[in-house]
Amino acid sequence: MRSVWFFRLTRWGVFGLGAALAAWGVAAMFEGWDKIQIERGWSLFIAGAVALSGGVVTVAIAAALSRLDHALATFSPQAPRVDAPAPAPVISQPAPAPEMEPPPAMAPPTAMAPPPGFEAYAPKRYVEAEPVEVDRYENGGALYVMFSDGSVEIRGEGRVRRFASLSELRAQVNA
Repeated sequence: MRSVWFFRLTRWGVFGLGAALAAWGVAAMFEGWDKIQIERGWSLFIAGAVALSGGVVTVAIAAALSRLDHALATFSPQAPRVDAPAPAPVISQPAPAPEMEPPPAMAPPTAMAPPPGFEAYAPKRYVEAEPVEVDRYENGGALYVMFSDGSVEIRGEGRVRRFASLSELRAQVNA
């Protein structure tokens, strides 16, 4: 485990670099604020904001490395102790398996009845008594009425024709 000290040093190094970068970003923003009227002030302020955010992200990476270090220490396998000799393994012959009877013939599965009170939880189907008018428009002296079930009704010249769907109406018109 020679790399443990290097990992801890790296973790603190990343944290130090992140803190330094964030501090430099704050200093650059503070310095650029006074000179914001000229171009150099904007450049300093923007660079400082970028450095500050980069420093915060780097500190967050250092925190993640710290968590990883603790996780590795927690879940790393421990070396076995050599205090007492290990017991000799006991070798025994397995007992022969008892003779098993074949399973009884099963009846084919049948439909199960729903449990009592199931009707209260069963989905209710919404069925309209009559379709509701959704839209209507007039074209060429005929009134077209569209209903919620998808059917279309044409009223004109003293007669009414009803089609089950708009595609059926188109097929009739195109024929």
